[in-house]
Formats: sequence, C-alpha cells, structure tokens
Amino acid sequence: MTDCVEVSCELPVEAEELLPEILGQLTVLGAHLGDAVGTAVALRVYIDGDRAGEPARLQAALAGAGARRIEVRVLESQDWLAGYRESARPFAAGRSWWIDPHPDAPTAAPIGRRRLAIEPRTAFGSGSHESTRLVLAALEALSVRDKSVLDIGTGSGILAIAADRLGARPVVAFDVDREAIWVARRTAIEQDWLARPLLFAGPIAAVGRYEFDVVLCNMITEHFRPLLPDIRRVLAPTGFAVLSGMLETELADVSSVLRGVGLDVRDQRRSGEWLSLTAVRDDG
Repeated sequence: MTDCVEVSCELPVEAEELLPEILGQLTVLGAHLGDAVGTAVALRVYIDGDRAGEPARLQAALAGAGARRIEVRVLESQDWLAGYRESARPFAAGRSWWIDPHPDAPTAAPIGRRRLAIEPRTAFGSGSHESTRLVLAALEALSVRDKSVLDIGTGSGILAIAADRLGARPVVAFDVDREAIWVARRTAIEQDWLARPLLFAGPIAAVGRYEFDVVLCNMITEHFRPLLPDIRRVLAPTGFAVLSGMLETELADVSSVLRGVGLDVRDQRRSGEWLSLTAVRDDG
C-alpha cells in the first residue's frame, strides 16, 4: 500500500470556484473544504503518494490562487482516510436532511429530519458542498414518491440515495468512474433502510430510450454542458431536470444553452456563489 500526501491551506473564499479546475488536473483521492471563517476556508487535499511532482504542482496552483499557510505532510496509507474522516461531523442540510459521516457510529437525526449516512470517501458527494445541498433542497421541493429518477455522475450516490429515501421508484444512477460506483454501492448498504438504487458504470448512452420523471446532474458547467442534449432526451415530457454545480456568473450563458436544447428554466436556487436550476422540456 502506498502513502498519501496531505496538502492543507487557508484558501480565499473567492478562490473556491477555481478548485474544480485545479484539482481536476491531479490524482486526488479526497478533499475536505471547511466552512468559511472570515474571508478564508480551510482546505485539505489528499494525493496518491506515488504521483511524484503532484504535491508541488498543487502547492504552486494554490499559491497562485492566493492560498496562505500551505503545508504538506505524508500520511501512512492505513491512516490517511481515518484522518480525513476524523474532522467530519453530522450536519443539517435543507429542510429535512441530516448528513451523518459516521455510519459505524451513527448520530440519530433530530426530530423531523431524515438521516443519510454518507462516509467521506474518494468519490465526490459528501453533502458538504453547496452544489450538493442545492440538489438535496430541490428534491425536497419536488414530489418524487413513485416517480422515476436518474442521477447522472452519481459520485458517492448521495443524491440517488436521497431520492430513494423520498420514495422514488425506480432510482437509476451511473458514473463513468467505476471507483465511484463501488463507493455508491457501499454507501447505499450503510443506510438505515433498504436503499435500492440501480447503479452502473458507463455513459449516459447506456440509458437507451428510457425516460425519467426527474433527472439530476450535479457537476461543474463544463462537464454537464455536453450532456444537455442527452438530458433533454431522457427527460419525460412532464418531468423535471435539476442541474447544479454552476456559478451564479454562468447563469445567462447556461440559460441560453438550455433554451437551445429545448429546456425551459422554471426554478433556481442559490447558496453563496453556487446555483442550481430546475428545468422542464419545452416541446413548443
């Protein structure tokens, strides 16, 4: 087993939007972004120890983004995930969710909230990022019981599992990353109920001609834009598509692209600089 390298820093709040681009160029095993304190957020990134040169590249990129107090340390392979999870604490999300990062030592959800056991692993979707919380809130607003749901780029599986918890049937979720599907299956097993999302590794083309009442897609704009024609294709005539992971500054451009593929924005939600849109098919 190889060691892991932890790179930590204080990142300016305004530089948070640069993280997908910075981390997307590296072999990242995990990342933890804390709550904002003043004008900065605490960031910890974990990189495969076998990737020579990547810690230095990450240091340089973070320094270029204005990060302060950048520190690097090597963690033993058997310890780094434990250290990563140690700082995680249960937290409330939306009107009714309770995200518990410790499935083996559960914390009961407060009255009126639904517990989701989401242990931080290598796949995106711990529930802490604004884009994920925005989709969780959108799911609460939609009536998904007995409706079909497709989760595109499921990551940890949190959104598919949340839809299952709300009574959606069937829930289908996929990711092009096979490791993410392994994580999502493990996460589904750890819930308090028998979560039954149908998970597969592959592209959206594998969905075929099936249409869904609700389509979820939580990824940065440059990744979901090429998928929009397919999202329109798999969305049922009376269905809803929830798109998250975009910045507020991208709203006009994304709205224009949506209209171009035949999707009409009906609702939008904001959290800080992040934005989610709920759209329907425009068959006119």
